[in-house]
Amino acid sequence: MKRILPAVLIIAAFSGCSIINRGSSGSSPTYQVTTNRDVYSRGNTGEATIKNISSRQLDYNLCQRRLERQVNKYWVVAFEWPTAGGACTTEMRHLAKGESVSALFDIPTGVPIGTYRLVFNNLRGKDGKPVSPDDASTRSFDVH
Repeated sequence: MKRILPAVLIIAAFSGCSIINRGSSGSSPTYQVTTNRDVYSRGNTGEATIKNISSRQLDYNLCQRRLERQVNKYWVVAFEWPTAGGACTTEMRHLAKGESVSALFDIPTGVPIGTYRLVFNNLRGKDGKPVSPDDASTRSFDVH
């Protein structure tokens, strides 16, 4: 068993899979991502706040994001922005240490009732590379 567990952990790390369900996302070493509510109705507009909790300035672009629904222990894409025909600028903005920025998002009327999270695709870490989806997402919230 001592030999098997490290091998399983290495395989999970390289495959992008997670053995631990990180449904309690919303905070990473660089960002704290929160929503203004824990429960939304379909058709509601929500507000997400992204706070730089690192020790230095970070880069971000909030245009590309996705709404993910929890199915069993996995997160699946339920909706993505920009929508068809829409476009995003590729311009990166700067977020100083301790500063916050907010973004509005819609809960589409056609999504099923369930548990969701919002993931921002272009939050950059200290190294300038995108942070993982778990580190760029809100905590889970319910949609009724």
